[in-house]
Amino acid sequence: MKVVFITGVSTGIGYATLKRLTETGYFVIGSVRNASDALRLSNEFGSKVHILEFDVTDQIKTHTQIESIYPILQKNGLACLINNAGIAVPGPLEYLSEQDFTYQMDVNVLAVRRVTNMLLPYLGSDTQYNPGKIIFISSVSGLFNAPFNGSYCISKHALESMIDVYRRELYRFGIQVSAIEPGPIKTEIWRKNLGQLDKFLDTPYGDILSSADKMIENSDKSALPVKVITDIIDKILVAGSPKTRYLVHKKPFLFKLMSAYLPDKFVDKMVHKTLSKKDNYRPV
Repeated sequence: MKVVFITGVSTGIGYATLKRLTETGYFVIGSVRNASDALRLSNEFGSKVHILEFDVTDQIKTHTQIESIYPILQKNGLACLINNAGIAVPGPLEYLSEQDFTYQMDVNVLAVRRVTNMLLPYLGSDTQYNPGKIIFISSVSGLFNAPFNGSYCISKHALESMIDVYRRELYRFGIQVSAIEPGPIKTEIWRKNLGQLDKFLDTPYGDILSSADKMIENSDKSALPVKVITDIIDKILVAGSPKTRYLVHKKPFLFKLMSAYLPDKFVDKMVHKTLSKKDNYRPV
């Protein structure tokens, strides 16, 4: 039995991946945050899945729930860990609360390390198990810093660094590590933020943020279908030597140009100019 562990499978990329992998013969262990989602997915997928219920920021429950599936992993090992769970907390860095910023880092960075470390022995750092693969769902926001999306960008830049470190440390065990770096994908992660920037309208950034919902809608309109991500995950799982990074963007060349080659001051001016257009602006 080939076992895959996916964090955050209630909706979006996580759900689509769980569905895709069960259809192709994998046994999927997935995590969700509440009992209703756990029941829904257990009823939908039956014996093809084992659903754990925990919030990745709850260290005690995370450890307890993951330890509960150690007997499955001891018998079968772990073919792949897909670190998918993540959130986006928008707002200007100057006015974002300490609590919100800390929560962003906990979900997108600290929790990823906690979950990964608990599963590494079954991925092959304990050499009695065959080497597996780790897929991190990162973001183009880990490569390019967009204003008013700062905490998310910072968390994904930190994740990109973590990915490199794990890949190089785990090389000796034969564990393969890949990052998927999507631009806008048709999931709920951004639409959940509609109206969330209204609390900053009375700040010096209010004139721009008054059009925040329109910017989110523009980004959603240009988003790629989630199938492009599940296709890449399929490709990684069967590849003998998968790539270390998969950039997923409608205009990859333009994005790489902006994020890596154009002078910072030129990009700063371009971002400022497009922000001033308000309704016409959309995040990268």
